[in-house]
Amino acid sequence: MVEKKEYKLNRLETTKLIGPMVDKHWAELREAKEHGEKVAWCSGPLFIFPYAMGMKCHFMAGYAAYCAGRKAGDQVLEAAEADGELMDTCSYHRLHTGMAAAILRGRPVRKEVILPIPDLLITGRLCTEMAHYAEALYRRLKIPVVAVDIPPPRRKEDLPRLERFVVRQIKESLIPALEKVCGKEFDEEEMRRILRVLKKATTLRNQCWEFFKLKPTPWTLWDYGVSIAPVFYMMGKPETVPYYEKLLAELKERAAKKIPAILPDGEKYRLYWDAWLPWAFLGMFIRKFVSYGAVPICGRYPWEFFPHPEYIDPDADDIVKNWVELYYTKGHQAMVMMTEGALEQIMELVEEYSIDGLVMFASKTCRAWVGQREIVNEIERRLGVPGVIIEADMVDSRMVSEAQIETRLQALFETIDARRRR
Repeated sequence: MVEKKEYKLNRLETTKLIGPMVDKHWAELREAKEHGEKVAWCSGPLFIFPYAMGMKCHFMAGYAAYCAGRKAGDQVLEAAEADGELMDTCSYHRLHTGMAAAILRGRPVRKEVILPIPDLLITGRLCTEMAHYAEALYRRLKIPVVAVDIPPPRRKEDLPRLERFVVRQIKESLIPALEKVCGKEFDEEEMRRILRVLKKATTLRNQCWEFFKLKPTPWTLWDYGVSIAPVFYMMGKPETVPYYEKLLAELKERAAKKIPAILPDGEKYRLYWDAWLPWAFLGMFIRKFVSYGAVPICGRYPWEFFPHPEYIDPDADDIVKNWVELYYTKGHQAMVMMTEGALEQIMELVEEYSIDGLVMFASKTCRAWVGQREIVNEIERRLGVPGVIIEADMVDSRMVSEAQIETRLQALFETIDARRRR
């Protein structure tokens, strides 16, 4: 049995700024139609294009995090199932059809999580579920839809070909659709302005990542998880750079004073976290970790968002091509969901961040993160770092078992302790 003692989480003060920023973002979206503004809903990494056109934009995963964070997830999922959705379908998908049911049929959900019907639905198809998502909302809301396929690579050799394929779709389908809805030409200069802000924010963000390497760490992956919004779906907004400046300043102060993320003495176990963050259960998971003196430090999904800001080129001759390069051949974001690329990346993270164990989050309603068992086995074989798989969901509480989480974490920490004794 793993010994427990009194550990306490030491949250960063800067992260308290996120709640008001996120609330402001979604309030502006809800009120957009009242001000005569155009609205887009978007899945996949394409929302910079409606932003460049001055549209207010919803982002699929961002909405899921917001909805779950406002404790409305189960309520909206129930509305979806009452409207005919199956429980086993993607919980992000069901959140949207549930919200549509609330709009069209008055299903009871919290008012602040209802969004305005969009003028355009943009689906960046990273997985097959996104095609069903677009079709379901099209049938319910009768809105125009434009689809851009963004296939994950199977081999590194696929990257240049896939990049060309996505660039053509954006130029030949997405941009003309935006111009038609907005009644004006695509605003390339606004896209360049957004990229300048994004480059500053992600450069600061990467400097913050360096503090995860310290022992003890001054912050946790969960602190970073709530800090994703300013660099991702709020990109280009004036608050993004000042937020990361404040975050970096607080981390520097903690490092200088040797203030750890877990009191009193810092972490006992440093963990890698794989795949989606469990947005509705962040608090529950971190309490479980902290009770053992464990800290999630890094992971594939949070590291996905523009990991190489040096390749963001706001002055590129072909700004669309530069954006797609950030996903494929330069930024290598697309590689994180591919077993071959993931294994290499995770091994680098394990060594660079002094990881003691792996926690692989396997969503019961999303199977996009393939090969987790193979990755655990291979990293244990090569590096001697053990791992466990926890099956749950990002939003749906019916698919989360605290007993399973507790049992598997205990097994992981017992294995780490046994190896340390040897």
